[in-house]
Amino acid sequence: MSLFKTGRKLNEKGNRKRAHAAPSKSKNKAAKLAERDNETIDSDEELEKEARGHFGSSFQHVDASLALETGQDKRIRLAKQYLRLHADEQKLADNDNEPDLQQRVAQTLKESFLSDTGRVHRPLADKYTGFLADQIVPLRFKRQRLSPTCICLSADDATLYVGCKSGLIVRWELRARKRTAVHCTENRIIRAITVSHDNRYLAVADGTEQIQVHNGVTLVKLNSLPGHSAPVTGLVFRQDTLELYSASEDGTVKVWSLDEMAYIHTLFGHQSHVSGIDALSLERIVTSGGMDKSLRVWKVAEETQLIYDLLKEDFSAVKFVSNDLFLSGSIEGSVCLWSCRKKKPLRRIAVAHGQQDIGHPNWISAVAVLSNSDVVASGSCDGFCQRHRVHVRWSVFDRCSWAGAPSWSLVDTT
Repeated sequence: MSLFKTGRKLNEKGNRKRAHAAPSKSKNKAAKLAERDNETIDSDEELEKEARGHFGSSFQHVDASLALETGQDKRIRLAKQYLRLHADEQKLADNDNEPDLQQRVAQTLKESFLSDTGRVHRPLADKYTGFLADQIVPLRFKRQRLSPTCICLSADDATLYVGCKSGLIVRWELRARKRTAVHCTENRIIRAITVSHDNRYLAVADGTEQIQVHNGVTLVKLNSLPGHSAPVTGLVFRQDTLELYSASEDGTVKVWSLDEMAYIHTLFGHQSHVSGIDALSLERIVTSGGMDKSLRVWKVAEETQLIYDLLKEDFSAVKFVSNDLFLSGSIEGSVCLWSCRKKKPLRRIAVAHGQQDIGHPNWISAVAVLSNSDVVASGSCDGFCQRHRVHVRWSVFDRCSWAGAPSWSLVDTT
């Protein structure tokens, strides 16, 4: 019995000790749980700030977008940094020549502005001394048995388009002297052709009331533009656009957009068929009225016109020399230089290509210009093309005759 009592007493003592120790342990555990509950969880932004503080103050100015930067963005950013560094080095290198640099920049900006507005004047006539007859290269096509009636040159001077009386349109690559495409328009006489600045579209007047639109490379027909009530006589694109202007025997001028293959509006004014039409970079058209003995300059956006009818001649051809000057040729054999600001011609050569006999001058069939320069040319039924120089005082002189076949059409160059 004593043994069991002794063990019992020992157990009771151990239980009393555990009972006294249990409250302290539970209190510690409760305190820890409360402390854990009171803790706040850091957001990503705070963790990022903590990381920046850990790695030093050198990272404080780094853009947060770098974390989302893709490979392409990184390459662009590095390229910009390189260009900025190169520009700074170049600026330091050019500090000694700062006045010369500013002068060159100002001259470049001035030339760019004058070229864009059509006010630049290039004196090129003195550089032309004639031509070498033994270096003339004829372009022949067996199916083209009748004479050409119209030609046009692409904006890059690499491609020539020729239309003829047999209804054929031929595309030539001038550098390779090779024929690349041919299209036949059902034996109709091609009266006018023009190509867009990007060679996408070739507009053709095939002797009907419609304008035929072809692919500029393959000559495949794309569309027809109806609207005129008489055969179309002239076509021209506004420079560096797909805005097309057409003239017709019905006495009207129509404006088209080949972006949408759509008609825009009609300009009325001529009292007879329109024999010639031309345009440059501005929304401005010059036309010759044929038997109504007038020239007209149209402001397309304003739908207004300026009439030049003091010189009573039957004008057969007209071309812009610049945005302010234009050249005309007439059946009476005269070549005239006009300004948009004056009703009378600045200079007139009465019988530019001589006479067949007394009282019968050789009529002017075509005129051509080198845009924004002092070089112009005229062609006549006498079989000659004549080059004229536009002087700085805007008078035409210094003629140089070139022999050849009758000049039904002359091509403009840029």
